[in-house]
Amino acid sequence: MIYKVATGLDIPLVSLVSMVPQPRSEGIKVTQRSFASSGAISNQGLYIELEWTMLTTDEEYQTLLTAFGLLASYYAAVTVYIPTDTFVSARYNGIAIRPEIGKDARRTNYFVRDVTILVRDLEVSV
Repeated sequence: MIYKVATGLDIPLVSLVSMVPQPRSEGIKVTQRSFASSGAISNQGLYIELEWTMLTTDEEYQTLLTAFGLLASYYAAVTVYIPTDTFVSARYNGIAIRPEIGKDARRTNYFVRDVTILVRDLEVSV
């Protein structure tokens, strides 16, 4: 899977840049799933957690934040290219959230580790 990102909404696929390094992720998750009596399923509150075990330099971390528009802001509108629940990649619009130090990112043994960037409010890009 190739994960890509750009700041702004509805950015064309050709304008998205590959995340460097590539993250790992469990994929798109839902905050609430409802089941109708008809059998229809409604997923609400789509989000994805993009995770990096270790970044080798502070600059690598700052470059990652810049790609998501998070270097100077705590949140930013982004377009991401990520795998769907059927493992086919698609473009989604969402809000990226800067990692909270000590919770979503930490410095251990001289390296930035356990970085998680949350992209919430996912909607399929048109």
